[in-house]
Amino acid sequence: MRWLLLSLPSIGFSLAYEVHFSGMDDPSCLRAIQDASQLVSLQKRPPASLNGLRYRMASDIPEIIRVLHAFAYYDAEVSADVKWKDKEAEVTVSIQSGPQYKLASYEVYHGDCKAIADIPHCGEFLPDELGLEIGQPALSPEIVNGELNLLTALARCGYPLAYIDKRRVEVDMGDKTVHAAACVQEGPLSKFGPSTFFGLEGIDPRFIDSKVGWKEGDIYDAALVEKTQERLLKSELFSSVYISHGDSLDERGELPMKFRISEANHQRISIGGFYGTVDGPGFTFAWAHRNIGGMGDTLSAKGDLSKRFIAGNITYKKPDFLTFDQTYRAFGELSRENIRAYLAFIYRGANYIDRKIDEKTNFSAGMKLEHINVAKSASNGTYLVLGLPLFIRYDNADNALDPTQGVSVVYSATPYQSLFHANQHFVKQRLTTTFYAPLGTPRFVLAFRTQFGSIAGTRRENVPLTKLFLGGSENELRGYRYKTVSPLNAQNEPFGGRSAIYATAEIRWKVTKTVGIVPFADFGTVTFSQFPDFTAKWFKSVGGGLRYFTFFGPLRFDIGFPLDRRRHVDHAFQIYASVGQAF
Repeated sequence: MRWLLLSLPSIGFSLAYEVHFSGMDDPSCLRAIQDASQLVSLQKRPPASLNGLRYRMASDIPEIIRVLHAFAYYDAEVSADVKWKDKEAEVTVSIQSGPQYKLASYEVYHGDCKAIADIPHCGEFLPDELGLEIGQPALSPEIVNGELNLLTALARCGYPLAYIDKRRVEVDMGDKTVHAAACVQEGPLSKFGPSTFFGLEGIDPRFIDSKVGWKEGDIYDAALVEKTQERLLKSELFSSVYISHGDSLDERGELPMKFRISEANHQRISIGGFYGTVDGPGFTFAWAHRNIGGMGDTLSAKGDLSKRFIAGNITYKKPDFLTFDQTYRAFGELSRENIRAYLAFIYRGANYIDRKIDEKTNFSAGMKLEHINVAKSASNGTYLVLGLPLFIRYDNADNALDPTQGVSVVYSATPYQSLFHANQHFVKQRLTTTFYAPLGTPRFVLAFRTQFGSIAGTRRENVPLTKLFLGGSENELRGYRYKTVSPLNAQNEPFGGRSAIYATAEIRWKVTKTVGIVPFADFGTVTFSQFPDFTAKWFKSVGGGLRYFTFFGPLRFDIGFPLDRRRHVDHAFQIYASVGQAF
């Protein structure tokens, strides 16, 4: 039989086999072993003989031991055996891993490996600051990552030309520990030198200069390079930004900087359609030019047309106005809204300063002038008001379109002064809080939102109906007729309220990777009093929705049912569809 096996290769025979690994309970290490194993990678190209299979088995053992050492199994032993099962070879690789050695120390030395590194401007290089944990398994990939983090730390304190000269790893077989060290050549203390730009076409180099986070002659800091790259990419003017430096200092002792840039398309036009239970079929158009004057200023225009709503606006934005992360925004808008509550023509002009305080907090302040004409309502009138809007938002939710945890708090306040009547002024305020929490698993999320609104300072009759609180939309009291939840007159027309309370709760259940269901309940009250009245009549609604999760966010379809349905006002249900969760 053995003679037959050895002679068959001469007539095109190949020896199929199965391979199994035993004795390894560390899944990460096992995956690495399988990736390094020729027995696995060449399984679909079986050897021509049993001797060829044994050679492949023997070649695997040193590679497997190398992987085991990388995962700190320094006492590991590996053997391989082959048996016949159902006319097929079965290879078993047996691994006796032994204990996993722990990292006992990590030191950073100068290049000669004799003295602990004491580098000006850099401080100490502690293991935890380099991503290494003393007492945890001494994994080779993590030690290598520690070296990369060390080079990053050096680049952030003025030494971008540093390199690792030697790596020292001492294994203590008695204590089952590893003592590791990196011997670094830090190179010269470097300063930012002159910048050269490659790839610029329609963008003025001064725009790049305005985004740069350093001045020529400053001590080099890699964090400033990363921040500059982030600012340029966030401008949406570039498809790619790569910032590098020279290999040596120039004659002035500075490090030349190089910007390699690819510009994005600066103009966009979009045309689309929509359908809503309030608006019916509609049409939308948008245009934007994001590089006016070559300095990254944006000019945009948008128009919406439907049976109930016609609007158009034009907006100008100047980024980094006076300082980083601050935008000047000016816009003009006109609209016509014809709904059950009113027929309104609004002309609005405004200026804003939008300020990003930090990654979670935004602030906005401005001034706006509005001409409002309201007809076919419970409170007709023509108004000319000057407003000073203030807005602040804190948001630490984990996702803008589909949050699963976190909170957000939004406060807005706008003092208004009538330009027709000097004694008529009021302040409109709104506080919105949202809360997201997984219920044991990210597949179930509780989402809860409360909104409090108040208008104080003058009688309700002096406030434009479009400024008063009117519940009934996809944002508050779903299921009720659009903007009709408030005290009504004899013709069932809404007066609007000076205060409002809204609350909504959702259970977001992700049934599969692409499909979710969302039962919800909404509550709210709108009253004439200038501050929220918890004792007033509460309106309630319930409903449910479907979510289809795409790469750009969930598609939302909700249906809401009013539990306090008003005769001759509310329909049996309302339907809402959009991109993203309800809040």
